[in-house]
Amino acid sequence: MRRLEEAARGAGVSALAQPFSAYRNTIPASAQGPYPGDLAIEERLTSIIRWNALAMVMRANRATGELGGHIASYASAAEIFETGFNHFFRARTEAFGGDLVFFQPHSAPGVYARAFLEGRLTEAQLGNYRQEVGGQGLCSYPHPWLMPDFWQFPTGSMGLGPINAVYQARFMRYLQARGLAETTGRHVWGVFGDGEMDEPESIAGLSLAAREGLDNLTFVVNCNLQRLDGPVRGNGQIIQELESLFVGAGWNVVKVLWGSEWDPLFAADRDHALLRRFAETVDGEYQTLGSKDGDYNRHRFFDADPATKALAEGMSDVEINALKRGGHDFRKLHAAFSAALAHKGRPTVILAKTKKGYGMGGAGESRMTAHQAKKLDIDALAAFRDRFDLPLSREELESLSLYRPAEDSPEMRYLRDRRAA
Repeated sequence: MRRLEEAARGAGVSALAQPFSAYRNTIPASAQGPYPGDLAIEERLTSIIRWNALAMVMRANRATGELGGHIASYASAAEIFETGFNHFFRARTEAFGGDLVFFQPHSAPGVYARAFLEGRLTEAQLGNYRQEVGGQGLCSYPHPWLMPDFWQFPTGSMGLGPINAVYQARFMRYLQARGLAETTGRHVWGVFGDGEMDEPESIAGLSLAAREGLDNLTFVVNCNLQRLDGPVRGNGQIIQELESLFVGAGWNVVKVLWGSEWDPLFAADRDHALLRRFAETVDGEYQTLGSKDGDYNRHRFFDADPATKALAEGMSDVEINALKRGGHDFRKLHAAFSAALAHKGRPTVILAKTKKGYGMGGAGESRMTAHQAKKLDIDALAAFRDRFDLPLSREELESLSLYRPAEDSPEMRYLRDRRAA
């Protein structure tokens, strides 16, 4: 292929091969391997953490409207975070220095909500979200100066996390090479947003990371297609653009775009009709499709091409509505994280496609207003509860009660076991 490309250049042909792969998962279903966790329990825990993060932000804004906070960012990234916490992020021990994690700043409420389940934070502390006066509050974004026993690195404002993650991974190699510290096996993880990658600092260190062969570094970019004030690339495809950027810089790229529910459709699609539809659908359309139901998606996406229409003919509107994006699928994410650790010689970026405000329904899921959403009405809260099968009464919804299962429940035992593993 390279020789053919060079020959084309020599013949004056200016059109070269596209700098990105097809709009599908890098890892096929056949190469995923078995899932090592309990999916049912992990999904329940993720639902509980989603609720507690939402309730914490809403409580703060009910008390004082100007406090702010973000609901939709963590809602989109919850499965990404839980994949890391349950299976990949390793804590420091006496014999091991531990991994280093740079957390997407707007998703901090989810990390606090998880720490509440673990017993590391109290309900009183969650009640003081964004209210640090008095020493019992939780800071808006990851900040080790304000919470030295909780956060490793500051990641707000946008762009600080990616460039610092690169230089932290490089510094670990420096320490190892000079016998100053044992850093073998330690990994630097960074979970960032797709809009954040437009910050100059976010991409400034990419080529250095590749030149230095920093295979101890993995970026996970939460591609929910939205930024603070609108779509990241409304008339384009940010995932394809980011793939081109990282490939050009010398990184290994793993795309996680479609959940397991899509696998039978890919298997039945002999002439790549789905890939053609994906390629011609821009992010603004994906956001509209993501905010609508199965009937709308059938008519606006599948029925636009006879071949894709035929693929969906045997599916109900409910089944079409249940087709997830890859960043909400634990199996797909685990395979991608595993591939990142297995890849040697280069850093890896995982591009995980998600929905902003996942689970918020008509109150914000995949809607342009999602990032600014600070409050949900009682009907939206009830819909959220029902979608994630949470054991909350209407009174508990109205009071925004935090939920913590009994200490001897399967969920809490699993949470402790995975943390100790």
